[in-house]
Amino acid sequence: MEATIIVRPLESWAIDISKRLGTPIRIIESAMGQDGVISSIVEFRLDGTSKEEILEEITRHPDTSDFLITRETDDTILGDLTVKKWMAGQALQRKNCYVVGARTMEQGAMEWRLLVTEEPTLRSLVQDLEEAGCKVSLRRKRQINDFNILTKRQEMVVEKALEMGYFDYPRGVTGRELARRLDISQSTLYETLQNSQRKLVEAYLIRRRMK
Repeated sequence: MEATIIVRPLESWAIDISKRLGTPIRIIESAMGQDGVISSIVEFRLDGTSKEEILEEITRHPDTSDFLITRETDDTILGDLTVKKWMAGQALQRKNCYVVGARTMEQGAMEWRLLVTEEPTLRSLVQDLEEAGCKVSLRRKRQINDFNILTKRQEMVVEKALEMGYFDYPRGVTGRELARRLDISQSTLYETLQNSQRKLVEAYLIRRRMK
């Protein structure tokens, strides 16, 4: 089951820093070690702020440290962030529950996208978060399986790319030719393939971790 929940926590480093900078933060993945320290892959948007200001806020906040930048663009910076305290961390680090991603929202809220194996796991998670003082609302949930990971459009593009040898080495078709055959732009082709591959790899890794 895939579920998206909106959480208004009592405290959150991401909400604090996002508010001070006036820019959204996306948490791509988080993992808690045995010592309770969380390692997160985090993306900061450079909307009206600078890399230096972001690094200063990370250093200043008592719950964050050691931000290693792994990718920079004109609009974003991405890196590995060490989080020393995460109120909801223990609630999320449970068997058969995996955080696919999270992002800050307005009015001091976080949106979390989760994968859980069964309904009782989701109910138990929401209950634990509420007992910890969070306000939780369910935005959406849906049953997923191997046949609805991709949208119909994504499946069509991936199937055509595979059929024409785009994933072969050397490639049986160029991106330009494949885009022409599909009657779409190259940028649309590359974005669709990237999103599709990420979904498929993500689903594979999540299944392995949940066994």
